[in-house]
Amino acid sequence: MMNHTMEVGQRTSDGARGTSLVLGDPARAEVSGPQVVGEAEAAMRRYADERTARSGTAHIPRWRLLLALTKQTLKNAPHVRGEAGLSVWGLFKDGWRTCTRERCWPAGYYKFKLYRPDRRPIASRFVHEQTGLFVMRDLNDADDVAVLDDKLEFAAACTRLGLPHVETVAYFKDGEVVERAGTGTGLPAEDLFIKSTNLLCGRGVQRWRYDRQSGRYRREGLLLTAAELFEHIRQMSQSGVRDPWWKRARSYIPKLGYELEREDRQPRPYIIQRELKNHPAMERFTNGSLCTVRVVTARAADGEPQLITAVLRMPTGSSSVDNFAAGGLASPIDLKTGRLGAAVYKDPRKPDLELHPNSGERIASETVPSWSEVLALSLRAHRSFPKVATVGWDVALTTEGPKLIEANPGWCVEVVQMAHGEPLGATAWPKLLMTHAELAGTTQIPERQG
Repeated sequence: MMNHTMEVGQRTSDGARGTSLVLGDPARAEVSGPQVVGEAEAAMRRYADERTARSGTAHIPRWRLLLALTKQTLKNAPHVRGEAGLSVWGLFKDGWRTCTRERCWPAGYYKFKLYRPDRRPIASRFVHEQTGLFVMRDLNDADDVAVLDDKLEFAAACTRLGLPHVETVAYFKDGEVVERAGTGTGLPAEDLFIKSTNLLCGRGVQRWRYDRQSGRYRREGLLLTAAELFEHIRQMSQSGVRDPWWKRARSYIPKLGYELEREDRQPRPYIIQRELKNHPAMERFTNGSLCTVRVVTARAADGEPQLITAVLRMPTGSSSVDNFAAGGLASPIDLKTGRLGAAVYKDPRKPDLELHPNSGERIASETVPSWSEVLALSLRAHRSFPKVATVGWDVALTTEGPKLIEANPGWCVEVVQMAHGEPLGATAWPKLLMTHAELAGTTQIPERQG
């Protein structure tokens, strides 16, 4: 049986964030000299390469890499060349060398700031999105994933297991109300969230404000009674979302980035949830919408769940969601203390922030309340699904205490690495996941000598 002892508080040489990931192997190699890669990281890369090679998706054609690098360089290089100490042409050449060596897409080169001198020795330790998602899909137990990925199934499992979570008011599928709390078309006289059960990254979320004066629900110029809102969601589940003509038109124009809107408009199951209220101490980190903590846990095939990393996700602007992909901020959290670092956007052209852009309140050096309870809930949730290898738990700090919002067995590896400025390869995560591959007989990690 392997030793998966974990250490807290180590960090990369720059120490820029003031927070750190939990690091795995106590004998972790120092960040110096040429590219440093541990045995588990190398095993994970081989595993991903071998498995994707069978499906013909492992190779990145040079011409596609060239086009992608040109696009990313033109987009990002003018904004980061000062930090990199390189010209635009120098960034292009360094990006080409890095991407061909690491077999990664150029977007990751800029998101993980691999152009920085202190990042170059550890560039191989960053886990890129394609590799991370593939490994999680391949190694996580399919039965547990089916429950965790479905918002309704997950809520039902939480109720059964006694895990505090956001409650479902009603569930719609194929034009029918499949399940609801109470009878008739009555709805709680409060703000509500409408979510698809199978869309990710905050896509398709609708926030309906309850207007106490009229007793109706308001959103984007619509003012509906409870019965009318029920009918609206029923039709969405049967016929899809009815967007204005201009939104439908732009989704067919290439390269504008609105292609996903066509998928979002398709008929799919929907749920109604009550809008949770932030804990008073969390209000300063938001624009008024709910913020959540993403806690990542992982377990060895023969072990208990362990804490890997955590970030605070914060909504900005007029957004109703805190998702990184939807323009939200992410701040690294020290697992020992719950202390926050400076926040980052997913867009690498934007600067790190120590103050929230809406509230103006300080983020960096502040502490998340009830931190030990958040971690305990995440570990308890993972123990309740003992066959899954790794999960990203979204936990809200509410006026009623910590509550589970969602479980993500295919969580975003970018948000935690961008926020912390440290690679997942420097944590216990690769080694824990590769024990599941070992159990299946698909790879082997050499034991460290000495």
